Amino acid sequence: MENKDYPMVKYHYDMLRDDVSHVIKKLDRELAFYRLYYKEKAKGIEIIYDTLNNLLTGAGIVLSKQYENSKAFFKVRKFSYLPTELRKPSAKYYLAECNNRETPKDYPLQIATAINNAFSNIFTIDLVEVVKQTIPKYEIKVKGDVYTLTSGSGMKGSVMFETATYKDLLTGRKVKKKGATIALPSDPAFKKETEEVLDAVDRKCKELFPYKESRFEIAQRVLRPKVATGKSLSRKQIKEQLKKAENPQTEKTDEA
Repeated sequence: MENKDYPMVKYHYDMLRDDVSHVIKKLDRELAFYRLYYKEKAKGIEIIYDTLNNLLTGAGIVLSKQYENSKAFFKVRKFSYLPTELRKPSAKYYLAECNNRETPKDYPLQIATAINNAFSNIFTIDLVEVVKQTIPKYEIKVKGDVYTLTSGSGMKGSVMFETATYKDLLTGRKVKKKGATIALPSDPAFKKETEEVLDAVDRKCKELFPYKESRFEIAQRVLRPKVATGKSLSRKQIKEQLKKAENPQTEKTDEA
């Protein structure tokens, strides 16, 4: 069970080559004093809420509703816009169980209080009204196989090989990604073990590429509308367009 004083930190990876058994064999070989064994199949859904003009995420706040293990709960997290090499894992400030139909609008005061606590009451706007204006923006569905990771010193973590589907609920755009999520304790007593696991993945598991982002940030990036570049022009066509731009009257004279 997760220690509330030292919650689990999740590290997300893109799977460049879909070969789970190969990754497991590498981890077994590199982490000789750890045990990695299959636990269960798992799936979950997270809905990200915000206002139409992104008041919350623009301030570094992620408000979501998560469905996991037949339960639903709200979550408020704070994230940083610092460069990825300086970014710390998002901090979780509010976690409350709710039913499947409830939305943040049903708990505006509690959620506003959690946000104010996270930011030391620096907001000058009415956060209760902001929460009441939130709508579902992104849906993140994750399903996969969970493996328990334990060390001889008592550290407990997990590795989930997953398929994550990111969906923009306003546009309907959807992106599916294969990946892995490694969950390790933030307890300083297991700092050495955490570093050993992450180092083994970095050195030996070239199939996995670290995101250094939260799931929300991944959703934002992969669902960003693609900019249409148009058909590329040949060198001859570029020269003709430049010639027309330099002599705008030429085309009109030819057409007369």
